[in-house]
Amino acid sequence: MSLRADSSVAELPLFQGEDGGAIPTSALQLKFKKVEHITAMIAYKEWHYLGDTDFISQFDFGCYWDGLLNGAISYGPPNATDLNGYWDRHTQSGWMEIKRLVMSPMCPKNSESRFIGFTIRRLRKIANPHGIVTYADSGQGHVGTIYKAVGFNYIGLTKKKMDFLVGGKIQQRGKTKGVDGEWIDRSRKHLFIKDFRNNKHPFDIS
Repeated sequence: MSLRADSSVAELPLFQGEDGGAIPTSALQLKFKKVEHITAMIAYKEWHYLGDTDFISQFDFGCYWDGLLNGAISYGPPNATDLNGYWDRHTQSGWMEIKRLVMSPMCPKNSESRFIGFTIRRLRKIANPHGIVTYADSGQGHVGTIYKAVGFNYIGLTKKKMDFLVGGKIQQRGKTKGVDGEWIDRSRKHLFIKDFRNNKHPFDIS
């Protein structure tokens, strides 16, 4: 079965265009709505480079074409406990981060910017955040073009860090002393931010 409404039990919903069916020719044809986290995970499993690696989110939205899921975006609390000039561990709760964003390769040009615009407008109504932060992973060749297009300010690259690799996989937690593995450089990320305090960076993209 394919996902034509939000559901906790569904197979991966794909475009019919791959079989010669219709596909959208304009981003204006896409529909966006709030969904359950499990629904967003279906899109991430299919199209995101992190696959079905789970994470914590507070708000999830789906992108639909002809009733079929073709993308998702999720927002949650920032991973960084401190960001100079914006928040610290005592004021972090007023900020949000784009935790994941993905769309089917069948989606037309400008789909991401419209999706981000819609969801941020919704978030400002239902959560009223101080601002939103997001990252573009340089290790995946991402430079954050879509974030610049919707008015995010570029802050710079994240600090250099290293990961511990065990059996070809990054060890997320646990001791490293005496463990057979190796330290590798972590790919740095481009940091972008949109600050709504005092209307510093109003969001008015339709």
